[in-house]
Formats: sequence, C-alpha cells, structure tokens
Amino acid sequence: MGRDQADPTRRPTSALPATVPVAVIGAGQSGLAAAYHLRQAGIRCVLLDAGSEVGETWARRWDSLKLFTSAQFSGLPGLPFPGEGAHYPGKDEVVAYLREYAERFELPVLTDHRVLSLREDGDGYLVTTAHGACRAAQVVIATGAFGAARLPDFAAGLSPDVPTLHTSEYRGAGQVPPGTVVVVGDGNSGRQIAAELSETHSVVLSCGEAVSPPLPQTVVGRDMFWWMSVLGVMSLPVNMQAPDPIVGDRVPELVAAGRMRTVGRITGADGAELLVADGERVKPSAVIWATGYRTDWSWLDPRMLDEDGQPRHTEGTGVLPGSHYLGLYRMRTRGSALIGFVGRDAERAVAAITAGPQSTTTDSATAEGEPS
Repeated sequence: MGRDQADPTRRPTSALPATVPVAVIGAGQSGLAAAYHLRQAGIRCVLLDAGSEVGETWARRWDSLKLFTSAQFSGLPGLPFPGEGAHYPGKDEVVAYLREYAERFELPVLTDHRVLSLREDGDGYLVTTAHGACRAAQVVIATGAFGAARLPDFAAGLSPDVPTLHTSEYRGAGQVPPGTVVVVGDGNSGRQIAAELSETHSVVLSCGEAVSPPLPQTVVGRDMFWWMSVLGVMSLPVNMQAPDPIVGDRVPELVAAGRMRTVGRITGADGAELLVADGERVKPSAVIWATGYRTDWSWLDPRMLDEDGQPRHTEGTGVLPGSHYLGLYRMRTRGSALIGFVGRDAERAVAAITAGPQSTTTDSATAEGEPS
C-alpha cells in the first residue's frame, strides 16, 4: 500500500464505545494479535491507537530497515507473513502487512485516539482518550517499545554545530553531511545504519559494552530463529536468558574491508569531540544516536507503576485486577517484543482475560528494547 493511500483500517472518532469488555491500548503487532485472539474467543474489544494509521510507528522508521527475523518468523496469528521463508521484510512490507491484518480480521481499530489516562474505576477501568472516555472491564496495554528518543546524559556536552540524529529521526544517508559519522550504539539498529552509511561516509561505530558474538542469519540452510525455536531458546523464561544476539551482522566484514572502524564505549562529549573510554577523541561531522527509547508511563494509574515509574507486572499480568501487558522487552521470553512471537503472549493474555480479572502479588519491572 502506498504512503499516499488512505488506510482502510481507520475508524471515525465517533465510534468510541461508552463501555467495552476489553480495551486494547496500542494497535501495533501486539495489540492486533490480542484483538485477533479476543475475536476468536468471542470477546468484544476496541483497539485505541495514537497514530493516524495502523503501522504508523513502523512507517516512521528509516527507509532501508530490514527485520532480522525472516518472513517465516514475522507473522501474526492466523495470517503468515507474505513472501518466501528466507526473505527478510523491509519496513514498508511490515506496514502493509499490519494494515492487511487489521482489515482481514475486521479488527476494531480507532486511530487518532491517544490514551491520556488509564485509571482503575470500580470493577474495571476508565480509559480517557483525546476524543472522550470509555469504561472497560479489562485492559491490554500494548503500546510497545517505541517512545521518546533516549539520549545519553553526555549528549548535552556536544557542540550544537555538530549535526545529530536519533534513529527515530534517521531516514537515509542523504540526511547526513559528508565526512566522518559516528554511530553511538551497536545493537541491531545501530549496526544496520552504520552498514548503510559505510556506502557513502567514513563511519566510526561505538561498540560499547561487550555483547554476545554476532549470529548468522542462517545455519546449515536453516534460519537462525528456526534453530532458536527448535532448541527452546525463544521460550526460555527471562531469568535464564543470555544478552540479546546481533543477527546477520555485516560490521566485521566492513571493518576488514576498511570501510568502517570500531571504537569502544563513548563516555562523554567535549565541544566538537566525542570521548572514548580508552582516552581517544573522535571529531565527527555528524552523530547518529542509536541509543534506544524511553517510554513515558505517567498516563497509567499510579498504582500500576513501581518506584522507577515502570509497569508492575509478572510475565505480563499486571498488579491491578484485569490489567495485562504485551510487547514489552523480555516480558516473559526472548520473543515477547518480536513481531513473529508476540502471538504466544497474546494468546496467553486472552486466556487470562477469559478466566476473569486477576492480579499478581509479585512485581517485575520492565525494560525497554528495540523490536525487530
């Protein structure tokens, strides 16, 4: 679907119901998967999303973004991701797929409905949006890992004369002035962007703390996520997991070819220079911050948050009765925030919804990370 075409999944703002059994907040992959399972269970729901179109968060990502999960491991319940199993979808394909998914299953998405507050109210919840309020017996909070750009504290010490972009603002190499660009942050996103920029710029990648060795996308002709699924890695509980791997990494070959160099952790900024932990100073013509996101949870009922302002939950079940979370990084397993694996958590949440409102007594703070 072209970007200039209307999204058929949009609903008029007047469609906000006064009451609903379940309100799903967020119509990304996790929210859509939850709505699918709710529909399969015969439970009426509404999906509330701040964006103007389904998939808008994905649409705002950089132009060349590719999932590190193949099409085979990028589908939601009931609808395989189109394309050959070994194909690694781009972000526009993800947007088109999410919109088709919402339309195919006639999921009740209300776009332009940013939730301003969620409060426990009697036996349920009062959900207040920019277009009014509704009452829900239970809620699924599926707003995902994308939020405001997270920058290191030392970023303020960098001269304003040095152009900077966070990954949320980066679209392509044409935005970056000629010269040496430093990419700060070496997760999957940072490494993808650094590899792209190496085609047109001199690139320095700050590798930060040690991470797990990069994994190839295929092993013995099989997708890496096939092996990780078969071996049970994707189902391990959060307390048994190693650091996240880098999948399909081109950085070693680019460094070997002289098209990129790596440095250690950036620890500070001094005017026009970035300071490396080993004492080196790098003078960039531009900086890309691949430093992740922070999520503002202040709209939630204060009783739903811990002392750090993070949701209190145990494997996605909130501390208040009838509250459920989806799509949080390592919420329950390694796949909890990955598009092709969120369906399992969604099915589990809907089973709990069907059983009736419950709450947990053990808290678990969430962390944020990048989706596939």
